[in-house]
Amino acid sequence: MTNETNQNPAGVPFTGAAPTALADPRAAALELMERVLRDGRPMAAEYPLVFGPNATGEIEVAEADGRPASACAWLRRDLVTPDATIPAAFVGSVATEDSARGQGLGTEVVDRAIARASDEGAAIALLWADDPLWYQSRGWIPFGTERVHAVEDAWAFLLPDPTDVRSGSAADAAGIHALYEQHPSRVARTEDETRALLGVPAMRITVCERDGEIVGYACMGRGEDLMNVVHEWGGQPDASLACLSQLWRDAEAERAFLMLGETDVDLAAYFSFVKAPGATGSLAMARIANIDALAQVFRDALPAEVNITVPEDTDEPTLDLRAPSGAIRLTGHEILLAMCPPNGDRRVTDVVEQELGLALHALPLKPFVRGLDGI
Repeated sequence: MTNETNQNPAGVPFTGAAPTALADPRAAALELMERVLRDGRPMAAEYPLVFGPNATGEIEVAEADGRPASACAWLRRDLVTPDATIPAAFVGSVATEDSARGQGLGTEVVDRAIARASDEGAAIALLWADDPLWYQSRGWIPFGTERVHAVEDAWAFLLPDPTDVRSGSAADAAGIHALYEQHPSRVARTEDETRALLGVPAMRITVCERDGEIVGYACMGRGEDLMNVVHEWGGQPDASLACLSQLWRDAEAERAFLMLGETDVDLAAYFSFVKAPGATGSLAMARIANIDALAQVFRDALPAEVNITVPEDTDEPTLDLRAPSGAIRLTGHEILLAMCPPNGDRRVTDVVEQELGLALHALPLKPFVRGLDGI
């Protein structure tokens, strides 16, 4: 995404102009996105939660001269972690007509999406940007941690033999969804949503089946995104690796890649053991949507002796944390950096612990978004 987005100085989402009066805004948004983002190629099938028959996602459209000029999609999602659930909005597919750029319309639709998601209780907004520095200069910051490992000839022969692996499909949704829900960090979704997402085009799915039960799965590619990337997997470690092994054999590429979260410790240990190349980066770009909802996330994650309040004496998103041995005020980006810093960086969290005089074992939280949940 390369459209303009920003945040006003107070950090409060800007509601923008009145919503579009288009007769079919979803169809108008799709036509604009396909034209701007895909050179006219279809993309609706890649995003069934936004454009499918049972879509739960939303779209925002801004008009110029009576025609749709900018649009984005968003999904209200919950990020499940071992210590707290983070209510979030995923924002994506931001598209603005070339002739309408520079007028703030991309900003308008994104801010409108965040405002609506805030009304639905979203504490934060997340997006995945082609140009993170561009977004960072406009108020978004790197958020969370993701690790990517490379699969290549130098060590791939160590992967398990895929003897129990077969091709999977949406028909395997029940078994795949059950394994997905075993991840301690994930995006909450229903089995029907998993089934719809498994049907996106240009995705290869493998499942490991033993004694009639699916015990592992892996997905590579998703439409025009994540080619040669295993972006979702689940199940027993050896079964997941067997599924990865089959995908690697079928890929016919010099390298494939696997996305891991901070709680994916078994596979992380395996890749460390075989000395597979890897790199750590941020999970997404983030911005505060609803400070009251974010305060509740901190209350859920921190010890009961920490009192968390939202002060009324500032326009900037602010949290006051007080414990028997100390207190600290966190503002703006400090809040997100304490909760879910990029690259596992604990520096802000360490300061919070020092000022409160408490060990905060739940922080940083460890959210992870697997590829099927992208927008």
